[in-house]
Amino acid sequence: MHPTGERPCSHTRRLHLDETVHLVVSATEALPVEVRFTYDPADPLAVRMDFTGCPDEVAPWVFSRDLLCAGLRAPVGSGNVRVWPSRRRDGAPTVRILLRGREGTAVLCVPAAAFGEWLTETFSVVPAGTEGDRLRWDDVVEELLRHE
Repeated sequence: MHPTGERPCSHTRRLHLDETVHLVVSATEALPVEVRFTYDPADPLAVRMDFTGCPDEVAPWVFSRDLLCAGLRAPVGSGNVRVWPSRRRDGAPTVRILLRGREGTAVLCVPAAAFGEWLTETFSVVPAGTEGDRLRWDDVVEELLRHE
């Protein structure tokens, strides 16, 4: 699928990628699941993933944009989220995302080409190293203090 949402010339709207990913259920079986990746320049360090095709409500996951980008090339992450490049049996490149939560563990296979193009588009909207210029530091501090 192709990225949807804003073009790189716009710096205020969110970028979306609607994609069919595969939830690995065994060594030989994976189920298709519809997700939406969202990048909001107002929260420039994060990418949100919503499960849009699930009949039950599934909590969204929020990832570091840099983590997802690095996972296109090499295994990264620790704890509840890990990302690494892989290939499907048909040879198509994928990115695997391992999620660990209270309910269990899941591995998602994301088509690497569309995902990589979309991530590249996010960096054209907010280049690497300029994310701090967009952060509203008062909001960041307030959010951190709320969790003490």
